[in-house]
Amino acid sequence: MDVEKEAIGYENGVLGILSSALEAFTSSGEAILVQSPCYIGFIHTLNNLGRKIIDSPLIKENNWSLDYEDIEKKIIKHNIHFAIFCSPHNPTGRVWKKEEIQKFIDICKKHDVLVFSDEIWSDLVRKENTHIPTQSVGEDAKKRTIAAYAPSKTFNLAGLVGSYHIVYDKYLRDRLNKQASLSHYNSPNILSIHALMGAYCKDGLDWVSELNEVIANNVDYAIDFIHTHFKGIEVIKPEGTYMLYLDCTKYLDTHDITMDELLKKGVHYGVCWQDGRPFMNPNTIRMNLALPTSLVEEAFSRLKEFVF
Repeated sequence: MDVEKEAIGYENGVLGILSSALEAFTSSGEAILVQSPCYIGFIHTLNNLGRKIIDSPLIKENNWSLDYEDIEKKIIKHNIHFAIFCSPHNPTGRVWKKEEIQKFIDICKKHDVLVFSDEIWSDLVRKENTHIPTQSVGEDAKKRTIAAYAPSKTFNLAGLVGSYHIVYDKYLRDRLNKQASLSHYNSPNILSIHALMGAYCKDGLDWVSELNEVIANNVDYAIDFIHTHFKGIEVIKPEGTYMLYLDCTKYLDTHDITMDELLKKGVHYGVCWQDGRPFMNPNTIRMNLALPTSLVEEAFSRLKEFVF
């Protein structure tokens, strides 16, 4: 889809964009819709700004899916007019299909809900999947959505901070930009601007293609290893991102160990993984597979020998 130049705007970080959008379009104490498991950054931002988090949990079966009936029920019950959507989804790795996004947008249109769509992972999808920008599914989605992007995940540029948003509706864009301008800290970082421009060139595209192959191999290896060796650990193969989201519930039920002890045990043996519980799901771990395959193999070898 073609992007109009004037629709693109700079901001210091995707969470900075979210903060500006929340301040521009919602009030303190207002109910905001999320879908758990929910990225911890969203949760912290909402709490820090005094918004009320309303969760519509994803349905977990053979894959993760949106619970449309519950989404609409929560929107009506809590009089919601702002929803956070993550596409591809972090931490589950779901890459939403066009019809799934359209159904979500239709509900938001019906109840006049503004959509903040975090699409920071859009470059990192498996070959059998395609990222569908939320704004591309229809004219209403184009005007209803504030889409946030950054080169930070794809090119490991988080330290340079720079991100950008795409907002087609001029009214929304003017209010968002005005809110962002209220802090003199929100100025473009010249290094991040040139890094972004350099990343999205032909060489960058070639590098991302190779990166996605490495991540795909790492994901296949990890999923097979878990299913073979870690009885009681459940994981759904991610369609995008470089994260795994492990459900340890069955393992904990059959072993004399707590979630905290399991997390510490992994770190003790040199596997740095993340407590997944702050993402609003119990007994979970988030793992990062964006590293050389040899290190993935080493990590899982240690987990097999010393942890599980």
